[in-house]
Amino acid sequence: MRLIYSLLILMLATASLLAQLPVEVLAPFDFASNFNDVYVDEGGSGWAVGSCGVLAWTENKGQDWEIGTVPDDLIFTAVACEPGTNCQTVYLGADFAVYKSVDGGENWTLSDIPLDSPREFEFVNDSVIIISHSNASLFRSTDSGENWTEVAIQETYRGQVHFPSEDVGYLFQQSGAPLLKTTDQGATWDSIYQFEANAYYGDWLDENIGFLYDQNRNIFKTTNGGTSWDLVTDTGVPSNLRRLVALSETRLVGYVFTDNIFISEDGGVTWDNNTSIGEGDFGLRFVGIHNNGNEFWLASRGTEILYSDDGLETATSQFPGVRPSLEQMAFPSNEVGYALQERMGLLKTTDGGETWNQVSNDFFTVSRDFLVFDEDNFIIPYNSSGPQRTDDGGQTWFPLFPSAIQDTTFVFNVEQLPGGRLYLIGSIHGAYSDDDGETWNVVYHGFSSFPRSLVFLDDQTGFMGSDGGRIYATTNGGESWQQVVDGDWSNQPMRNLFAIDNTTIYTEVSGLRRCSSDGGVTWSEEACNGFNAPGTIVIGPDGTYYSARLSFTSSTTLERSTDQGQTWEDITELCIAAVPGAITPNGRYLYMYGNSGLVVRVDLDPVNTDDLRPIAITGARVYPNPTNDQLWVELPEGATSAALILYNTQGQQLLHQESTGLTSTLDVSALPKGLYVLQVQGEGWMQQARVVVNQ
Repeated sequence: MRLIYSLLILMLATASLLAQLPVEVLAPFDFASNFNDVYVDEGGSGWAVGSCGVLAWTENKGQDWEIGTVPDDLIFTAVACEPGTNCQTVYLGADFAVYKSVDGGENWTLSDIPLDSPREFEFVNDSVIIISHSNASLFRSTDSGENWTEVAIQETYRGQVHFPSEDVGYLFQQSGAPLLKTTDQGATWDSIYQFEANAYYGDWLDENIGFLYDQNRNIFKTTNGGTSWDLVTDTGVPSNLRRLVALSETRLVGYVFTDNIFISEDGGVTWDNNTSIGEGDFGLRFVGIHNNGNEFWLASRGTEILYSDDGLETATSQFPGVRPSLEQMAFPSNEVGYALQERMGLLKTTDGGETWNQVSNDFFTVSRDFLVFDEDNFIIPYNSSGPQRTDDGGQTWFPLFPSAIQDTTFVFNVEQLPGGRLYLIGSIHGAYSDDDGETWNVVYHGFSSFPRSLVFLDDQTGFMGSDGGRIYATTNGGESWQQVVDGDWSNQPMRNLFAIDNTTIYTEVSGLRRCSSDGGVTWSEEACNGFNAPGTIVIGPDGTYYSARLSFTSSTTLERSTDQGQTWEDITELCIAAVPGAITPNGRYLYMYGNSGLVVRVDLDPVNTDDLRPIAITGARVYPNPTNDQLWVELPEGATSAALILYNTQGQQLLHQESTGLTSTLDVSALPKGLYVLQVQGEGWMQQARVVVNQ
C-alpha cells in the first residue's frame, strides 16, 4: 500500500464531532467506495481511485489490491501512470486539481488548474500529456505535468482525446461540431469532417481506421483518417452507449449505461449483450474503463473492479463479495436485523450488524417490501412465487395465501393496518386478512400499474403509489381502490408516500412536495402545512425523524427532525449514496443501505463533547508517528487515566485498551499500512490524533 500522509500532529476534538456522527461500513466490505477510474500498465502495476478517500494499488494486474488514502479530501475521477515507469509516476485528476507522484505515491505535488470532472490522461510522448474533461477545452503539458496550458476547442465532447500515433490525434465533438484532428501533438486542432448528428463516442485503431457511435445510435467507420465516413449500421445498436473500444476492424466492445457490455464481431453491424459480465452483482454501475489490448479493467460504483483477459468475453471480480440490490431493512431487536434483497433472499445479523449472513431460499424472484413482526416472524411478497411467511427467522417458509389464490394473486407490497388487518397489493389484485392470515379476501382493481409504496392513515384510508406518477386511494380498508393522481406533477415512480398524521398523506418526487388531507381528492404543497423531507423517512423510538439527501455526486447528507418534519438539521455526511433503513429499538443505531449490498451503521448517541469539561493541558504526545511497531501515548498533564481506542478511516474500531499509567503503548505491528485515528478519552475530556502505520 502506498501511503500518502506524512506526520500528523495531535489535535483536540471539539463539539463539531456532533455534526459528524460516527459512520461504520459493515457490508459488503470494511470500506466503501464508488470506484471512479482504474489504470493498470502492461507490467501489471496500477492504481484505482474512488470516493470516500480510497486510493488502491496493485502490482499483479489487480489480483490483489491494497487500499490506501488519497492525498487530499477530493473526489478523484481520473488516474493514469506514465508509461515505462512501472506506475511509480502516477497522476490523479480531480476538479481543479492534478496530483503527481514520482515515487509510487509516497509524496505528491499539486497543480491547480481549472479542470471540470477530468476524464482521462493521454500520454502523447515522454513529455506531452493531454487531459480531457467536461468542458470545451483540453489541458496540455509539454514538461511532464509541471505546467499546464488550456487548449480551447469549438464545442463540448462526451468521450476523450484519441492519439493513435505520437503526432496525430482526434476528438469527436458533440452539439453538431465537426471532428477535430491534430498533427502537432495536440497544440493545434483542425476541423476535418462535419457529421450530420452529434458525435458521441468512438475509437481509433491507427491514424486511418476509426469508428464512431452517434446521437442517432448509428455506427460509422473511416479508413482514411476521418476525411470520409461510411455508415456501418443504423439498426440493432444499443442505446445509452457510453464507451466504444475497437479491438480490431471486426471486434468492437461497447459499454452501455449502466452495467451492460455489448460485443460486435462483425465491425459493428450486429451487437450481442454479454449478460455474463456482472451477473449476480446487482447495483453495479461501470464508470472507469481501461484496457491494454484484450485485457480490461472495469471500475464500478459498487465497490468493485472487474477484470477480463479475453476482450470482455468473460470477467472476474477483483473484490469478490455478495452485492445484492437491497430494498428494505428492519431491526426487530437491538441485535437481530434483516436486509431484504431484491431477488436473493435476505441478509441477517444477530450481533447488531457486526456480521451479516445470507438467508437463502428458493424464491429468486423480485421482492421489494417485507413486513417484520419480531425476530423470527415476517412476510415477504414475492411477485411470481407468491407471498411467503416464516416463523423461524427464515430457516423455513410456507405460502401465505391458501393454494386457491397463491399462484394467481401476485402482490408486491405489504402493510399491517392499525386494527391488525394484513394487506398486500399488486398490479392487478389486492388481498387482506383480518385473522392473521387464516382466511383471505381478494380484491380485483386491475390498474396494471407496478406498486412502489403502500401506506394507511387509519383502518379505512390508504394510498398506493406506483410507476408513472400514479396514486390510488381506498376509503374502506382496501376493499376497493380508485385512481386519484395520474402523473399530475411527475411521471416518476411514487416511492415515498408518508403519513404525516391520521388525516394527511405526503409525497415528494422530482423535488416537488404534494399533500392531501381529503382522501386524495385534492393535492397541494399548502396542504403539507410546512412539512417537508429530503427523502425517505424512518422514525426513531423517541419520535425523531431521520431522512437523507442524496447529491449528484452520490454523496449523502443525513438529516433529522425533532418537530415531525417541520425543520431539519444536518447530522452527518456520507461519501457514498445510502438511504435510511431501520433504527434499533433502543434508538442507538441507524442502519442505512445503498447499491451493491452496502450497509452502514450510524451511531446516533455518541459522546456529547458539549458535556465534557475542559481541562488544563500542556499537550499530549503520540510517537513515533509514523510507526511500524509500537505507538507510545503520553497523557496530558492533569490526566490520570484514559481509554485508548484506534479506528480505521471508515470508523471501525480496531484496538481498545485502558492506559497503564501516564505513558502507555499500543501494539500496531499487526495492522496493514495506512492512516488511522487514535481517540484518547478520559473522564470529562477527549482528544484525537491521526496515526500513520508504515510497515
